[in-house]
Amino acid sequence: MKDVGGDEKGGEKEGDLEQQSCRVNLGGIVPLSTVDWTGVAATVVFLRGCPLKCPHCQNWHLRSGESFEDLAVVEEKIRSASPFVSCVVLSGGEPLAQPRAARKIAGLAKELGLKVGVETCGFYPNVLRDLLEARSIDHVFLDVKAPLADPEYSRATGRENVAPKVRECLETSLQLGVPLEVRTTVFPEMPSREEVGTIGELLRTLGISRLTIQQGRPREGEEPFDPVPAKELRDLAEAVKKLIGIEAEYRVRGDDEDFDEDEQRK
Repeated sequence: MKDVGGDEKGGEKEGDLEQQSCRVNLGGIVPLSTVDWTGVAATVVFLRGCPLKCPHCQNWHLRSGESFEDLAVVEEKIRSASPFVSCVVLSGGEPLAQPRAARKIAGLAKELGLKVGVETCGFYPNVLRDLLEARSIDHVFLDVKAPLADPEYSRATGRENVAPKVRECLETSLQLGVPLEVRTTVFPEMPSREEVGTIGELLRTLGISRLTIQQGRPREGEEPFDPVPAKELRDLAEAVKKLIGIEAEYRVRGDDEDFDEDEQRK
């Protein structure tokens, strides 16, 4: 299977999407979701390709491979869902690995009066800046997987020198005044409690006032492990609030969803 993770300027290379009129390496479309942009009805468009090799990636099947569709296929799905949603979320894979596709889809959403969010690993700060400066993106959901230094970040992503790119994405979102949600997914072995605290301290230093802590679960085909219990995630969020001084919430899925659900949103 061909790897379409892409280079550091975006996954499209000469002769690929940038040279084609309206083709998208599509991973799938969810017409209606309230999970990706919490509490907001969204159509989620998954774009294939990601430069990272995170060990527990939930969408590992979208990291590589080719499934090209005409942009018209995506347009039809978004138009059909538009009466029932208020936004489109670009996800993946890493959606910014296909900058032209991301720009086209965002433009279509805007034409329909929908807001646009992007879920990104932060590997393509230049692409993100271009989209934000063009006002193509209304909300950034940025994964911060570990403290922004190696070897911690390379262990979490399977690639070196990613942390400076993620920091640039944080700073760009702040500089341009675009709403930003920072998400850290916690697995049993990483990041540690102390590392989550380090992430919180960085956010406070940058002027970011909230961290979302997510429960990591085994990916399909991975050797099963017990996720960090919801109670531990709640305690971790409380510690971040108390010791770091920023707001923190935790999110779980699956069997733990019933645990003190009201507390999750505080």
